[in-house]
Amino acid sequence: MTRDDDDSHDSHDWQRSWAVASARRLAQAIGELSFEALLDPRPIPEAGAGHYSLSFANAVAYQFRATPSAWGGVHVELGSVARRVGARPFEPADSLIQLLLDAREQLGASVEVLAGWFEEIQAGLLAESIQCERLRGRPASELASLETVALEQHLDGHPKLIAHRGRVGWGLEDLRAHAPESHARVRLDWLIVDPALTRRTGAAPDLVDLVDLVDHCCDPDERARLDAQVAARAPALAERGVLVPVHPWQWQRWIAPQFARQLGVGEIVHLGPFGDHYAPRLSLRTLANVDRRHAADLKLSLTILNTSCWRGLPGRHVTHGAAIGAALGQLVSRDPALSCVRVLGDLGGVSVPHPEYEALGHAPYRVRELIGAIWRTSAATRLEPGEVEVPAAALQQCDLAGTPLLATWVERSGATVSDWLTSLFEHTAVPLYHLLCAHGLGEIAHGQNLGLVLREGLPVAMFLRDFHGDLRRSERAPFAPGSALAGLTALPDEHLLHDLYTGYFVSVLRFVAPLVERSLGLREPEFLALLSRALRRHQAAHPELGEAFARFDPFQPAMARICLNRSRLRAAHGGGAQRPTPELGPPLRNPLATEDYT
Repeated sequence: MTRDDDDSHDSHDWQRSWAVASARRLAQAIGELSFEALLDPRPIPEAGAGHYSLSFANAVAYQFRATPSAWGGVHVELGSVARRVGARPFEPADSLIQLLLDAREQLGASVEVLAGWFEEIQAGLLAESIQCERLRGRPASELASLETVALEQHLDGHPKLIAHRGRVGWGLEDLRAHAPESHARVRLDWLIVDPALTRRTGAAPDLVDLVDLVDHCCDPDERARLDAQVAARAPALAERGVLVPVHPWQWQRWIAPQFARQLGVGEIVHLGPFGDHYAPRLSLRTLANVDRRHAADLKLSLTILNTSCWRGLPGRHVTHGAAIGAALGQLVSRDPALSCVRVLGDLGGVSVPHPEYEALGHAPYRVRELIGAIWRTSAATRLEPGEVEVPAAALQQCDLAGTPLLATWVERSGATVSDWLTSLFEHTAVPLYHLLCAHGLGEIAHGQNLGLVLREGLPVAMFLRDFHGDLRRSERAPFAPGSALAGLTALPDEHLLHDLYTGYFVSVLRFVAPLVERSLGLREPEFLALLSRALRRHQAAHPELGEAFARFDPFQPAMARICLNRSRLRAAHGGGAQRPTPELGPPLRNPLATEDYT
């Protein structure tokens, strides 16, 4: 919705955008709830292939067209859903909320939890409607040509989470000012903080020079203005204080009221907005410098409920992130099998824990993560001439006519569909598998933290970023005590395998396969065969890893079904001491296990 129609939601364009967003969310919900085995669509044989039905209590039934997924569940055809009550005729259905009300018995959630979920979903529909307006009139070929950050501002949200883009805490003006789909641009607010209140990268406060990191946010003139403001507003902190950038919304909504005492006694001083302009990336709290694209990205605390949890910034992510990224970068540089992997590590960071909430011991995480900033290497510094980065999420993206962006990249590359996908798998799935088997490291490489490097449309490398919570290690990995990688969360091998299987295969490739089949003519079994062969070739090339290949077996007949929406239905998201964890559904029949793919 544009500013010209901000007083009315009844314009023709807005109604069109709302209709498209509603149809997309309804189709997504049926598909994901069927994947998580909360709904059980049944084929309608008399209607022909691809027709399904759902039956609920109170004589409510749905019908729709869909294609079954090899991973389980179905992919629902947009706009095909119809609903019937009793003996009435079927009528077109457009309400996700009505579906969830009809399915209350199957969902098994309390009224409180459902009401909170509805709140997220309604807010997400508003944001998605704005996105649909930005997509209107832009064909896939045009979207595929956008620079990385501009492309991210046109992409869909998380395909697995029904309540994605919920952003509870933001209203319409906040979406316009700060959301990626609104083409937002922000300037950072700055605080200067007594160093006794801060935690900085590494065990030693001077491991990273935060003063130099500020220069990634300010050109020399702006830096001089900022320093002058410190001298004028906070002379007692001028020599020893720590400069901390904060999101302008976070300042006015959370920091000003919750840190009132520290502001009142001068332990924290608000300096105002300074420096470069930033654009929100797909992950929302990560910002890209649009004035100087080679300057570092910034990840900031942003305490809204968005896509499963409150998006603050844990202090441990700030203090350990740079060391983890550096250690991973060194490991990757020493292994020729990982030559296509480029690590975008953290340059440094700072957090300011709230003293009173910390004193409680187990206060909700959302109030313990209110001020934090991480500077991260910009992908622009690691691209060769002729290369571009696109987020893995763009593989799942279509224009409003249903044409996938990847069709443009395949065409530009001049490669066959099979060769293009093989290159994709060899530069993403294979190195992630090698990282797991050779080094005992699992990266949850989802659509936002995995970047594809394309040259003339063909995948040639990948970027990995954001390791704080998404990089874990095997309990058996032999990292030296005290090393950054030894300090990662340790998991049993069967759990760590899902960082690859669920994190990338199920969360990204599951949604790419039907687009390839529909638009490029390569059927899902052939897609899976190409993936399987790429992994098998890697196994054959590295017989020394045979024992690890057996432990991390992506070809076993059954896999755990990791369910994010089930988790959201089990507890309200007021914010406990820890972030929620996924639930397990019934075991998943592994489509990679078939001998036909070898």
